[in-house]
Amino acid sequence: MPLTDVEIEDLRFHLGYGNVGIGAYPYTPDGFYELFHDVVAPNLTEGDATRSITPVLANTITVVTPLSMTGIVDNAQLVVDTGDDAEIVWVKTAAAITFAARFLKAHTADGYPIMVNSGVARLRVMLNEANKAWQYAMSDAISKVGNLKGIGRKEVEWWSIKDSGGSAYDRAIEHYKGIVMQISSLVRVKPAWADTVGGACVLEAY
Repeated sequence: MPLTDVEIEDLRFHLGYGNVGIGAYPYTPDGFYELFHDVVAPNLTEGDATRSITPVLANTITVVTPLSMTGIVDNAQLVVDTGDDAEIVWVKTAAAITFAARFLKAHTADGYPIMVNSGVARLRVMLNEANKAWQYAMSDAISKVGNLKGIGRKEVEWWSIKDSGGSAYDRAIEHYKGIVMQISSLVRVKPAWADTVGGACVLEAY
């Protein structure tokens, strides 16, 4: 299944290009909207996709019967399920209509998608992690403590950004940025806020 508009908007947001539509800059188009919608999305590699209703218990080796076995072979990597329920599994053995793999998470008989690992599948996993990391960095769990280092008698001591270990917020942001840099490397688009991208190139469209 190709990237959805919501996923493309998530991608633009996390890479720092905002969520402004093309109609908002009719006189000075920057090309960012077209880059993500017309270049990245349709050209990101996509693996074979199917579904299954085989129930899976966590931490088990389970034989799964998908609707299709196309692309599912021995040692293939599969992204099973979506969101927080998603996980990457390796196919131990593949038969005519089933495959066996070790699962760390449970998956219900209500049904779940299965996609052979690819650019699209990897990006979906990373976008979910980026969304969670960003929400955590912006949450009360961070803002309530902020740069608080300790409370002594009649005084409050705060961490400086330069202090060893930094603040909870600094660490949360660095974790978030680390995920964004992985996304950048996958889609080959430099984050708008980054001076360097650790070897990732900037994708240019002409």
